[in-house]
Amino acid sequence: MVYQENDQKLSRKQIPKGRMVGHTFLLALWLMFAAWQHKEYVRQCELIDLALISQAEALSGAVSSSVLSHRWFSPFVRQQLPETLSVLARSKNVIAIVLVVNEDTDNVFVAGKRDRANHSLPVGQHVQSDTLQFVSSFVLRNDPPMMHGQFPDSAEHGEADAFKSIVVLDRSGTITQINREFRNRILLFAVGTLLLLSLAAVWQFTVRLAQSEGTTRLLKAETRHLRELGQAAAGLAHETRNPLGLIRGWTQRLVEAGLPTDDQQQQAEAVLEECDRVTARINQFLAFARQADLRIESVIVAETVHELQSLLKAELDDRNLSLDSAGCSDVSAIEADRDQLRQVLFNLLQNAIAFAPDSSTITIRMRPSKPQSFQLEIIDQGPGVAEEISESLFEPYVTRRPRGTGLGLSIVRRIAAAHDWNVGYKRGTNGGSIFWIDGLKIVE
Repeated sequence: MVYQENDQKLSRKQIPKGRMVGHTFLLALWLMFAAWQHKEYVRQCELIDLALISQAEALSGAVSSSVLSHRWFSPFVRQQLPETLSVLARSKNVIAIVLVVNEDTDNVFVAGKRDRANHSLPVGQHVQSDTLQFVSSFVLRNDPPMMHGQFPDSAEHGEADAFKSIVVLDRSGTITQINREFRNRILLFAVGTLLLLSLAAVWQFTVRLAQSEGTTRLLKAETRHLRELGQAAAGLAHETRNPLGLIRGWTQRLVEAGLPTDDQQQQAEAVLEECDRVTARINQFLAFARQADLRIESVIVAETVHELQSLLKAELDDRNLSLDSAGCSDVSAIEADRDQLRQVLFNLLQNAIAFAPDSSTITIRMRPSKPQSFQLEIIDQGPGVAEEISESLFEPYVTRRPRGTGLGLSIVRRIAAAHDWNVGYKRGTNGGSIFWIDGLKIVE
């Protein structure tokens, strides 16, 4: 079994390491996914803003083209410019289009809401509240035609007019698109996170399943080994009883026939006692090693205790002990294997008798613990269990009695486990020991 224990230790070391690697990988994947979604959100927002900026540039280019397409800023151009701006202002998202000539606030051409345009803004694109204001400038060098050998009075040849155009666009649609994109990215991120969590859960389940399968294989191998070892030990114990019985039989004949000296007679009687003691130990070992089939039936606990009281009467009277079983009469019957319940109570009572002080009382009582379930307690007034063995009290070959085998309480635990009962020990309020069995189902 050494190699199995080593494999189990290695697997226990590898599993936390594998979990850490898997968790780190999933966390890195989640962070990469979050960074990707953020990058895509920023890129989409830039594209949405760029579409509005492109529209502003196109409108600004149309305004400058409508002016620069003429040789000079003539009265005709001035007359047609408001209509041109009005047509451009009908485009989607346009709030206002303003053209300022030579920085003269009185020489301004407007289409739309003039009050929404900020004339003090420098050339460039500016986001203000829910608007985009695109400011550009251009210059028209006047080249008017000569009329009657001279230039018109309204223009001088070679002079230049400076123009500043302001295109004001509504950003509410852009903001709506950005908000929609934000919601979509959040939704995608949430769905991706759920998928990663699902992947993590599936991976965790797979790891636990692999761990459980490995543990199951180890437990099966250990169970098979222990079963074979138990069968071998039981066979050895069974075969030991035959020669032991032969030795006892011949020694019994010698004792009955009488030996020449008193010392020889005492030694022969001692051999008989040792044979009986070893036989009792073998019987206890076989009772512990064999797993008898359960025959569940209705058992009255008070009657079983009364039978055991009669069986143990000699031991009780020898120590002047009394057995108080009045607390068992409250329960009519429980579901149990009669013989195995008798074995459990017999072992616990023998244990209590061994440690109870003379002229004291051993109490057996039953009290409700859960719905339709009771707890049986056997209480003595002895010294109690030493702290160092209280945790391992029900393990094989752990005993408090000088001549005990350490199998009595182990048999109690094995029988209790077969019935789906729980067993345990606790120190009494005023000293002594309380051995309890919980989970006894009453007969409905």
